[in-house]
Amino acid sequence: MIFELFDINGNVVPVGKILFYELVSEAAAVCDGLRLSFTAEKNICEICIVKAYSRKKLVFNGFCDKQKTVLNQNGGRCFIYARSSAALLVDNEAVPCQYSNPSARQLWFTNARELGFECCLPELYSEHSYLVPKGTSCYGAINNFVSAVCKAPVYATPENELKIHTESSSVKHLCDYRVLSLSYVINRSALISDIDYKINSADNYAYHFKSTLAEKNGIKRRRLYNLSSIPLWQREITAEQKINSALEAYYSVSAELAGDCDFHIYDRVLANADMFSGTEIFYVSEIVKSKSKNGEKTAVVLKKKTDGELINYVA
Repeated sequence: MIFELFDINGNVVPVGKILFYELVSEAAAVCDGLRLSFTAEKNICEICIVKAYSRKKLVFNGFCDKQKTVLNQNGGRCFIYARSSAALLVDNEAVPCQYSNPSARQLWFTNARELGFECCLPELYSEHSYLVPKGTSCYGAINNFVSAVCKAPVYATPENELKIHTESSSVKHLCDYRVLSLSYVINRSALISDIDYKINSADNYAYHFKSTLAEKNGIKRRRLYNLSSIPLWQREITAEQKINSALEAYYSVSAELAGDCDFHIYDRVLANADMFSGTEIFYVSEIVKSKSKNGEKTAVVLKKKTDGELINYVA
């Protein structure tokens, strides 16, 4: 992996010998995170922009959050932590507003265009109103609408294009890579069996989502939500998302692979998961690419869509 650093004036900053790097991408996280350590003969100037290339392709484009240079009699080293450019959307607050008949493009224009992002989102719109409450980030203003309409999250590419995550059409085979280790995880801690919510502040929690899968597997965990402040069409979607997002962490496979492997978030991967039910197709939810004195590695977390067998009722 090749790195480029730029100071606050846009000048290129020389990078010494790479001692360590770790590039983390997660489906559940808006920003990619990069940790980079390299040799330095003297204290370097203030870093602003950080870019990384793999196989001559831009894979990271972001901003330095923190830098630290340590000098001693044996030389020096510099450490940098950076977040991808999506940090601009996370760190800036959206103007509270209720939109009438909103579209994804309108929300991009209001919340992301001036921050330098291009709109590559599908043509999504709603005939209902859409509320952006106080305290919502620019990313949240766009993503909450898009994910409610098409059930797919928004992400920013290294080229500053806003797109939605979709599963790959092709399937990669885990056995085609040099697998160093495999971990099989069953995580019951985050599962929710029941969601109770109300649509008017004065009413009881009379609306319900139940996961019969969680109930059959001996999990009894209820959450209560007051959804009266958001538009009617968003309420059921919001409640369903809360129970489904917990289900996504139920079963997973973690694989550590040798080398810099070409994986992307939401790639479909065929993996042997006998602990669950044999060979199955998973999707990539997390990628960690790293290099140290032991060489380059790629760690991936594979999750599978779990049918929670949801029941929606009013009582």
